[in-house]
Amino acid sequence: MTEFLVKEGLNFLIPKYFKNRAELLEESVKIILRSNQSMKKELAIYLYLNDKISISKAAEVAGVTTVEFKEILAERGYRRIVESEPIEEIDRKIKEVFG
Repeated sequence: MTEFLVKEGLNFLIPKYFKNRAELLEESVKIILRSNQSMKKELAIYLYLNDKISISKAAEVAGVTTVEFKEILAERGYRRIVESEPIEEIDRKIKEVFG
């Protein structure tokens, strides 16, 4: 589509069907993501890697299970860093609670 058609399309569509340009863009992105599984997956990866959403929410956005999303990340070479206390500290707390 040429630049002219895009510009004229916006000039026609916005006042007729949308409150403003932002609403048109929001609807356009929703349509693109509904029809393009690959883009949904890419968006989910981007949001997860940039700490915008959790891994479970990213899986939901991508339309896969959490396990499948972890596999997608691994296939692409992304490693998940899971922060936790040192094992010695965990052992100490277990002994403290259970004796």
